[in-house]
Amino acid sequence: MSVAMTAAATALYKRAQHLAETEQRPIGDVLRDLPGRISSDLRTLPDDLREAAQEGRQAAGRKSAEVEEDFRHATQA
Repeated sequence: MSVAMTAAATALYKRAQHLAETEQRPIGDVLRDLPGRISSDLRTLPDDLREAAQEGRQAAGRKSAEVEEDFRHATQA
């Protein structure tokens, strides 16, 4: 259990370091805001997953149309 907790804490700290560098903010500020960010991320997760699924379906549709077009051209030659 302690190994899992240590790994989780390390992952959160590394994420905070990345955010601090990206946002050019002190690590302390980012760590202080992290619980709120995580909570916000969890609230929006269902919508984010639905959006990603929709984008995946659209990309699959585009690729399918592209493959069908390539196949049509190949069989006409």
